[in-house]
Amino acid sequence: MIYQHKGVMIRQTNYSESSRIITILTEDGTQVPLMARGFNKTKSPFIVLKQGLKEALFTYNRFKGMGTLNEVDVIQPFKRVNGDFIVYTYASYVMELITRALEEDMAQETFYRLMIKSLSLLEAESAPAAVVSFTAIKMLPYYGGQMNVDACAVCGTTDRSLFSHYSFSHHSVLCARCIDEETAHRAVPVSNRVLYLAGYMKHTPIDQVDSIRISKENAGLLLAFVEMIYDEYTGVYFKSRRLLKTL
Repeated sequence: MIYQHKGVMIRQTNYSESSRIITILTEDGTQVPLMARGFNKTKSPFIVLKQGLKEALFTYNRFKGMGTLNEVDVIQPFKRVNGDFIVYTYASYVMELITRALEEDMAQETFYRLMIKSLSLLEAESAPAAVVSFTAIKMLPYYGGQMNVDACAVCGTTDRSLFSHYSFSHHSVLCARCIDEETAHRAVPVSNRVLYLAGYMKHTPIDQVDSIRISKENAGLLLAFVEMIYDEYTGVYFKSRRLLKTL
């Protein structure tokens, strides 16, 4: 049977001297393995997949198991993402955050929407560190983590202007009025601006975020906070994160 799906290639491996097995994440969140015959040839019809991240329309034959790729038509080439090494590294972080949480036999349509939205935000020159933070916050529940940034764990205030710390004892934010010798144990100071941004990204639906315009400094602080949450609650470390630290 012939299928046509929008998708992004998320994995590839050489099968023979001329062919590769690729895996695409389709628009319905399904992983589809495909044999791309002649992929490695100079005049391959799949040459558009050889470099960079692209959203494309994939046409393939498949009955059960692995399919056979027939055609690829690029929908979004993400020229800025693929043309700037630093931005591409942030995009790789986005991809790793999403693909590491994929389960083999479970469709995750939300993952695909988040992937395309995040790549589109990077393409539109949103702050790269903020885009990674957005992706990481949306993916956190799939890694078994939590981030409570809506109310002080002690007094319950929702006045974000008062938030000043994140407590790993209370697993929540604390306000400036409630910080004392006892509550300060395992509490980390975090600016209320960063906590506000984290809450905004947590609660705003994916499709309603069209751009993320914040300063480079705040974007970096936000990402550092989100990575701290991941370190505490998930224990998952990402290769792209390590690479970014060297840039």
